[in-house]
Amino acid sequence: MKSKKGPRNSGKLSKLCLDRSGGVTAEFTLVAPIIVLLATGIADFGMLASNSTALTAAVRIGAEYARFHPTDTVGIQNSMQSSMSFTPTLTFPASFPQSCECDNQTSIACSESCATTGRPGPNRVFITISASQTFAPVVPWPGVTNLLTATAQIRLQ
Repeated sequence: MKSKKGPRNSGKLSKLCLDRSGGVTAEFTLVAPIIVLLATGIADFGMLASNSTALTAAVRIGAEYARFHPTDTVGIQNSMQSSMSFTPTLTFPASFPQSCECDNQTSIACSESCATTGRPGPNRVFITISASQTFAPVVPWPGVTNLLTATAQIRLQ
């Protein structure tokens, strides 16, 4: 009659399973901080990217408002601020600067005319819409300031 023993290596396998020498614990102890730092770095970068994307969208909304009301600084700021919920609030320049240039991209004072100065084309008027927002990383990284600033800017004709 044949004996009903398990595979020949079953004794060695059970010894490995019962071996509690601490190798796995030591490896986990060495690898866990690296994994936590990587995960935190990914979370910080993801939050900054998300905030930057939302900030860019808000500046585009401000540019759309400025297309019809270029001199209404408060209205532009309010349209950007109310477009999304920002914590902390957005920071704006005191005013949104306007600049003028001719068709050959020569800068000109907005009070001048391209035709009277001998330059080609009509005046093209541009307005620069910008906003910024501070962002605090989850972990204070060495060599990185405690507050990062995301900035978005659009130059609209």
